[in-house]
Amino acid sequence: MCILYFISLPFGVFFRNATFNHSMRTPAARTGTTVALVLGLFISACGTQGVRLSETDRTNLTKQPSIQVLHYETALPEIKRGSKLPPPSAFEVRRHAAADPAALIAQSFSRLLGKKKKLKNLHVESRDLPRPVAKNAGSYREQYRRGLVLELWVEEWSFNPLPTDTRTYLMTIGARGRLAHVVDGRVLWSTGHCSVGGGTASNRDFRLAATELTRGTRLRKLLAMARDECARQLMRDFDERSEADKR
Repeated sequence: MCILYFISLPFGVFFRNATFNHSMRTPAARTGTTVALVLGLFISACGTQGVRLSETDRTNLTKQPSIQVLHYETALPEIKRGSKLPPPSAFEVRRHAAADPAALIAQSFSRLLGKKKKLKNLHVESRDLPRPVAKNAGSYREQYRRGLVLELWVEEWSFNPLPTDTRTYLMTIGARGRLAHVVDGRVLWSTGHCSVGGGTASNRDFRLAATELTRGTRLRKLLAMARDECARQLMRDFDERSEADKR
């Protein structure tokens, strides 16, 4: 499907930049406009699919000199107000969490990946990298020289009150992963995504009382659960075969 990007780009650019005469009612004009719109939708779909790891690249993981596991600093959590009393500040919640969610996910995913793929070349960075996420792994070429870079970052970390009990919150964490060559920035895997928790009242595992937002024990337990579940979801995506390999 992504080959349509190259075919449809001229139409999409033309359609976006051109000024059309709305008095044009001919079938040809309507058809041309429809084609441009449809092809534009294909461009959008192609751009959001991501790159799935091929069997060749998966096999070559053990041959890489090193796989650097990087994690970007997570933004402060979003906390929506539920009751009349304001919730604790995002800074306080982050302080009681005691660890960055992205770092936790990176550690758990690395352990699972190393175990399943028998990798001895994984090296988890000890510090959180500042945001924003690098455009490509080539940004780290001077630092790591060769091998692969596995990047992980959290897109969402939030706490939302239950509609039926505003003193109880549901935690949500969403994260992404990307594997690429350091030398040229070529992406090997970018479809990795995990979503844990959520805003539904039925999701009891990730509930906590408003008072527990700043009580480290319960909060850290939820983060540990989210960490492991996110690692499992990322691993399932990592193991998924590409469309080319399925043929």
